[in-house]
Amino acid sequence: MRCPECGAWNAAYLPNCTRCGAPLPENMSEKAAWEDSLHDKKPFLRITKYDDGETAEEEPEAEARYDPEAVDASALTDEVEELMTRRERGERRLAALREHAAEVRRALRETEIIRPHTEEDEENEARAVSTARAADEGRSRSGLRREVLIYADDDPEAPVYHDGYVPESREEDAEESDEYLPRRVRRSSGSAPSIPETEAREKKKKSAVRTLLRFFLILLVCAAVAAGSVLAARTFVISQGVQVRRDNTAYAECVATEVDGRPAHTIIVHGRENATVYLKETLSSYVVADGTVTVTIPDYMWYDTDSSTYATAVDTDTMEVTVTPYIRYSQEGEQYEIEPLHFTVDVPESPVYLLNPATLRAEVGVSVFEVRINVPAGSTVIIDGTNVSTLIRETGNVSKNVQVLPVGDNTISISVKSKYCRETKMEVVLYRAPQEIPLELVPTVITEWNYEADDPVNQASISGTTLPGATITVESPHENLEVNNTTGDFKFKPLFPLLGNNDVVIRSSYEGRADSVITHTVYYMPTADVYTRRAWDLDSQYSDLINYISIRKGTIYVGTGVIKRIISSTPQLAVMDIGNENFEKLVLLENSSKTTWMVGTKYRIYGEAYGLYDTMPRLTVRYTYLME
Repeated sequence: MRCPECGAWNAAYLPNCTRCGAPLPENMSEKAAWEDSLHDKKPFLRITKYDDGETAEEEPEAEARYDPEAVDASALTDEVEELMTRRERGERRLAALREHAAEVRRALRETEIIRPHTEEDEENEARAVSTARAADEGRSRSGLRREVLIYADDDPEAPVYHDGYVPESREEDAEESDEYLPRRVRRSSGSAPSIPETEAREKKKKSAVRTLLRFFLILLVCAAVAAGSVLAARTFVISQGVQVRRDNTAYAECVATEVDGRPAHTIIVHGRENATVYLKETLSSYVVADGTVTVTIPDYMWYDTDSSTYATAVDTDTMEVTVTPYIRYSQEGEQYEIEPLHFTVDVPESPVYLLNPATLRAEVGVSVFEVRINVPAGSTVIIDGTNVSTLIRETGNVSKNVQVLPVGDNTISISVKSKYCRETKMEVVLYRAPQEIPLELVPTVITEWNYEADDPVNQASISGTTLPGATITVESPHENLEVNNTTGDFKFKPLFPLLGNNDVVIRSSYEGRADSVITHTVYYMPTADVYTRRAWDLDSQYSDLINYISIRKGTIYVGTGVIKRIISSTPQLAVMDIGNENFEKLVLLENSSKTTWMVGTKYRIYGEAYGLYDTMPRLTVRYTYLME
């Protein structure tokens, strides 16, 4: 039922509105039009009667059917929204009532008596207090107890029992009233206490609070004094130089870097100013300046025993390094270990390039073989047990003649130790087949010839020994062959048609046995005086050399120019420009001289034509001279 006054919804059986109290209409029991249309609507029926075999159909009276279009949708929506609003309001109201009931229950447990206070009441109250005290004293003497006064409900002097409830503005029906603003509060258990008693009680409470505050204030002052004493003592101890451990302020870190193009690591120790830092592994000490100690150690110092005293020889590609720093804050103080640093360094091998033979295993037919390698300058080289370090040339080439016996495999050991590298060891196996006819060259046989073959001054020869009675045949250019059939010794003078390496082939024959053959290689190069007299001018013959390289191969040329770039180091290949500012003439050079070329440096070179390389003539240089 909706109230016509305030619009609140009420139950149909209520005579008045629960919100405003207005009387509700009496015809509320009548149903609304939409209720009739929904609940009382009869279905459409078609009745069929059967009478004597005849069928007749009767239709009920026409009844207005429910028309959805005729319903006022907006009105229905408003009603639904009103119902929802009413429900929410009811829920809030119920919550407020529950809260009020809880407050009432709590107030009943703490009921107070309030009564309006007048001047007359003050006089009566004083007399009542005196009378009550006298009565109490009398009862205490007689052993009786004071009883609580009981007032009639209609007594105007009766106290008012206040439950402590005070209306709040959030309640719609709350109204202000003087009843809820009492001037005097009394306890329900008896008569009200006097004003002096109340003041005494208040003073007692304030005294207790003041005592508590004084206690806390004393505690605070004591704590401040104690903290100040500790701080003063600590300052005094530090000022006297007593060691204080401060591991939490000292730490170390490691950073990878380079020194002179070589890998290194920088150790950085952070600590207190003027403290002493000691590195255990390097046996070195440092003083902290500006809060840090910085020490850069090249990686080779850890494994190159020739460079440092604390290095450890290794034969692996990498090495694990640990650096343990210690710190000490005074001369007399104790030193403390800082967290150790761990890092890995690469350990490079000493570079070795095998030139002759070209592989680690080779089949040879000579009794004396030249083992030739290329190493960095300043290396320590041991070949077949002999130290040949002093024989290293400027190009890095070094060689040694080794004896090769006809017993199958001959193992030649090679050891190279370069600066800032670990030692490299290798073995070269020279295989020489067993011989039925012994044939050997003397160990001092020549491997290089620096004279003209037709020079009468040159009396050098190749000599050896074979089976007495055997026939010696030299299958390469030679002259003056001499053979002693009694001892088997022989010698001859070789002739060299080519510059550079020339093979000398010697064969020994004996009836009923297989021939023995030796091939001995000799590097032939005339002296500079002889060689340079044969040179053609490379600048003027540049186009002719390119066009007729096939017939110019082996011709000696001389040229002057600047090294533009280095292509390789072993063997050293470089590009030289022998032209001028207006026209560039590039030549590819292979360095077989004793001078190592540098980029941007001007040289005069002598060498023989070898071929073409990418439209550039290629020369093998035998002699190099620096040009100022």
